Amino acid sequence: MLIAFYSTLIIFFILFIFTIGYFLHLIKQKRATGGNVLALSSLLLLTGIISGIYGFDFYKLQAGEVQIAQGECFIGFNDNGKSIATTTVEIDETIYQIKGDTFKGLPDGTYHCKIHYLPVTKSIESLEIENK
Repeated sequence: MLIAFYSTLIIFFILFIFTIGYFLHLIKQKRATGGNVLALSSLLLLTGIISGIYGFDFYKLQAGEVQIAQGECFIGFNDNGKSIATTTVEIDETIYQIKGDTFKGLPDGTYHCKIHYLPVTKSIESLEIENK
């Protein structure tokens, strides 16, 4: 269930490293102009923030400090053809999402759920479902 989480973490961390490398390369070559510095600084800030958020959740996942939510939930599967299929789980007006078609065969409806999720990104690590 965490494939999208790991993919995002890896992609943005690699972008962060390449942006730092290119930024330092421009500074060493003394070719850093106002536009380059502004664009690279913005990209560095964006990739750094996203890498930090996902890195924090990765640390919590490795430490086994995931959050738990349980109760009556509504589960709906959305495959609109425009992006990755998503299963939406709503518990107490909080929405959690699972990217992918893991629960494609499950009919939309209300169930009793227990989920383990990451604190910042709300990515679901595990989902236990009982029929109502």
